[in-house]
Amino acid sequence: MADWNEVVFSDESRICLPHHDGRIRVWGHRGERMLNSFVMHLHTGSAPGIMEPVVLPYLQGLVTAIFQQDNARSHMARIVQRFFFNHQIELLHWPARSPNLSPIENMWSMVAQRLTQITPPAATPDQLWQRV
Repeated sequence: MADWNEVVFSDESRICLPHHDGRIRVWGHRGERMLNSFVMHLHTGSAPGIMEPVVLPYLQGLVTAIFQQDNARSHMARIVQRFFFNHQIELLHWPARSPNLSPIENMWSMVAQRLTQITPPAATPDQLWQRV
């Protein structure tokens, strides 16, 4: 690979209220600040349904981009792989069981730690979203 600045890292994390199962997905490009357009609520849906409205336009707006995602079963599904192929999205091969290679993992650790330090804890999804 020629340049790590071309890699768009992706990852997801579950950040929940008590008795609530919600997920947030984040995309980021090295050297850019995280913007709300990179963050979305995720409840259910297929990866192409998530990728098409946000990630695809973002990648198409870059001169060169290589998309990175981990080897989660849902990411390796045929429908997801076909989506990448059909849209000519170059993927970065990612070794199995290697989350420590992704810079986003450090961000999730910091977010989780900071959320536990905020009192009182978020009571509503809107409060949690504001804190994230």
